[in-house]
Amino acid sequence: MIKISEELLAKFNANPLYSKDGQGTNAEVIAKFYVPFSEACWLITEASQEGDDWLMFGYCHIFEWEFGYVSLSEIMELNIKGITAQIDNTLPRGCTIKDCLKKIPFAEH
Repeated sequence: MIKISEELLAKFNANPLYSKDGQGTNAEVIAKFYVPFSEACWLITEASQEGDDWLMFGYCHIFEWEFGYVSLSEIMELNIKGITAQIDNTLPRGCTIKDCLKKIPFAEH
Protein backbone atom coordinates (compact mmCIF):
# COMPACT_ATOMS: atom_id res chain seq x y z
CA MET A 1 0.00 0.00 0.00
CA ILE A 2 1.20 3.49 -0.81
CA LYS A 3 1.37 5.96 2.06
CA ILE A 4 1.65 9.57 0.98
CA SER A 5 3.97 11.39 3.37
CA GLU A 6 3.97 15.10 4.12
CA GLU A 7 7.37 15.27 2.39
CA LEU A 8 5.90 13.78 -0.80
CA LEU A 9 2.93 16.15 -0.68
CA ALA A 10 5.39 19.04 -0.39
CA LYS A 11 7.24 17.75 -3.48
CA PHE A 12 3.96 17.48 -5.38
CA ASN A 13 3.02 21.05 -4.42
CA ALA A 14 6.47 22.38 -5.38
CA ASN A 15 6.39 20.72 -8.83
CA PRO A 16 3.05 21.52 -10.50
CA LEU A 17 2.11 20.23 -13.93
CA TYR A 18 3.99 21.89 -16.81
CA SER A 19 6.73 23.18 -14.47
CA LYS A 20 9.37 21.04 -16.19
CA ASP A 21 8.30 21.44 -19.81
CA GLY A 22 11.12 20.76 -22.23
CA GLN A 23 13.44 19.05 -19.74
CA GLY A 24 12.80 15.54 -21.07
CA THR A 25 14.88 12.89 -19.31
CA ASN A 26 16.82 15.63 -17.49
CA ALA A 27 13.74 16.42 -15.36
CA GLU A 28 14.07 15.64 -11.66
CA VAL A 29 11.97 12.71 -10.47
CA ILE A 30 9.88 13.60 -7.41
CA ALA A 31 8.39 10.13 -6.89
CA LYS A 32 8.92 6.63 -8.23
CA PHE A 33 6.08 4.13 -8.10
CA TYR A 34 6.45 0.50 -9.18
CA VAL A 35 4.72 -2.87 -9.07
CA PRO A 36 6.96 -5.56 -7.55
CA PHE A 37 7.80 -8.55 -9.77
CA SER A 38 6.83 -6.64 -12.90
CA GLU A 39 8.15 -3.97 -15.24
CA ALA A 40 5.43 -1.46 -14.31
CA CYS A 41 7.12 1.76 -13.22
CA TRP A 42 6.19 5.44 -13.01
CA LEU A 43 8.90 8.12 -12.70
CA ILE A 44 6.85 11.14 -11.66
CA THR A 45 8.23 14.62 -12.34
CA GLU A 46 5.18 16.87 -11.85
CA ALA A 47 1.86 16.76 -9.99
CA SER A 48 -1.17 18.97 -9.46
CA GLN A 49 -4.06 18.36 -7.13
CA GLU A 50 -7.46 17.87 -8.74
CA GLY A 51 -10.14 17.58 -6.08
CA ASP A 52 -9.20 14.70 -3.78
CA ASP A 53 -6.77 13.23 -6.31
CA TRP A 54 -3.44 14.16 -7.90
CA LEU A 55 -2.86 14.26 -11.65
CA MET A 56 0.78 13.43 -12.26
CA PHE A 57 3.10 13.53 -15.26
CA GLY A 58 6.24 11.55 -15.84
CA TYR A 59 8.06 8.84 -17.72
CA CYS A 60 6.10 5.62 -17.34
CA HIS A 61 6.50 1.97 -18.26
CA ILE A 62 3.77 -0.62 -18.59
CA PHE A 63 4.60 -2.28 -21.92
CA GLU A 64 7.00 0.40 -23.17
CA TRP A 65 8.48 3.68 -21.93
CA GLU A 66 6.50 6.83 -22.68
CA PHE A 67 5.84 10.25 -21.22
CA GLY A 68 2.29 10.60 -19.99
CA TYR A 69 -0.25 11.43 -17.32
CA VAL A 70 -1.54 9.19 -14.56
CA SER A 71 -3.61 9.89 -11.47
CA LEU A 72 -2.46 8.88 -8.02
CA SER A 73 -5.76 7.04 -7.52
CA GLU A 74 -5.12 4.91 -10.64
CA ILE A 75 -1.77 3.78 -9.25
CA MET A 76 -3.18 3.20 -5.76
CA GLU A 77 -6.09 1.12 -7.09
CA LEU A 78 -3.83 -1.12 -9.16
CA ASN A 79 -4.00 -4.73 -7.96
CA ILE A 80 -2.48 -7.59 -9.93
CA LYS A 81 -3.37 -10.88 -8.22
CA GLY A 82 -2.95 -9.26 -4.82
CA ILE A 83 0.22 -7.34 -5.69
CA THR A 84 -0.20 -3.58 -5.41
CA ALA A 85 1.92 -0.63 -6.47
CA GLN A 86 4.60 0.60 -4.09
CA ILE A 87 6.55 3.82 -3.70
CA ASP A 88 10.35 3.74 -3.83
CA ASN A 89 11.40 5.40 -0.58
CA THR A 90 15.09 5.08 -1.53
CA LEU A 91 14.88 7.55 -4.43
CA PRO A 92 17.79 9.99 -3.95
CA ARG A 93 17.18 13.74 -4.08
CA GLY A 94 17.99 15.34 -7.38
CA CYS A 95 17.68 12.07 -9.31
CA THR A 96 16.71 12.73 -12.93
CA ILE A 97 14.76 10.40 -15.20
CA LYS A 98 18.06 9.62 -16.94
CA ASP A 99 19.67 8.72 -13.57
CA CYS A 100 16.74 6.47 -12.61
CA LEU A 101 16.82 4.63 -15.93
CA LYS A 102 20.44 3.62 -15.30
CA LYS A 103 19.28 1.78 -12.15
CA ILE A 104 16.31 -0.03 -13.69
CA PRO A 105 17.33 -3.44 -15.11
CA PHE A 106 14.74 -3.54 -17.90
CA ALA A 107 15.25 0.07 -19.04
CA GLU A 108 16.99 0.72 -22.34
CA HIS A 109 20.22 2.64 -21.85
